[in-house]
Amino acid sequence: MATAADIWRYRRLLRFLARRSLQKVYRRTVLGRLWLVILPLFPIVLRTIVFGALLNVPSDGVPYILFVAAGSLIWDLFALGLTWGTRALDINGDVAELTYLPRAIIPIGGMAPAALDFVFKLAAFIIVALVLWVLNGRSYLTLHGVGWTVGALAMTWLFALGLSFFTSVWGEEGRDTRILLGQVLAIWYLVTPVLYPMSQMPESWRAWAALNPMAPIVETFKWSVFGVGEHDPRAFAVSGGIVALTLFVGLGYFARKDAAVNEQR
Repeated sequence: MATAADIWRYRRLLRFLARRSLQKVYRRTVLGRLWLVILPLFPIVLRTIVFGALLNVPSDGVPYILFVAAGSLIWDLFALGLTWGTRALDINGDVAELTYLPRAIIPIGGMAPAALDFVFKLAAFIIVALVLWVLNGRSYLTLHGVGWTVGALAMTWLFALGLSFFTSVWGEEGRDTRILLGQVLAIWYLVTPVLYPMSQMPESWRAWAALNPMAPIVETFKWSVFGVGEHDPRAFAVSGGIVALTLFVGLGYFARKDAAVNEQR
């Protein structure tokens, strides 16, 4: 596909687009880059207090704060990647008017804040794991399969990117997309085993869970890190097929819309 070749040819522009997106995050804030430290830790602590301490949600024998940190790590990579990818044309669309570049590269660069957030959440996750290792004398990280870990993260990122090829176009046409996306992600988050293990999902709901590509990805990620939970290679493979299809169709859709916009100019 010519679009994919163009993206590779202009890959060096990703750094510039990523820097612009990152500057947008903390512009006009009092604390500035201190938010990079605050934001990864606050949601983990809050979720642990509410769901772990107050509601006593089970976590397959893993300390809940570590369990929820792992789930948040991969889910937030997806949710924030999709959110920032959706805003990409709104933030960096003017760059394509100043110089030629394949506009399909803009959502990729626009997802940079999600990547940086992932790095800081990963650091927080490692720190929590080390503290619990010292306090409890036990390492809860087994790295049951590093390949599965990397595969789950890669699929998460590519799924967010594939969806961004659709939502970035819709987001450029109207801000209703951003509002609707926030509501969709809030519901999607609750039906994905981030705060709870898949084993706690009622059997009657399992068929519906199979329709959620993120469920096997999140569950596989936690299984690969802790060695607990449910891991279904077939469900994971189905999710991989959905991700690949979304990426392929999304890129084609973006290219067609981009061609239509260029014809109107």
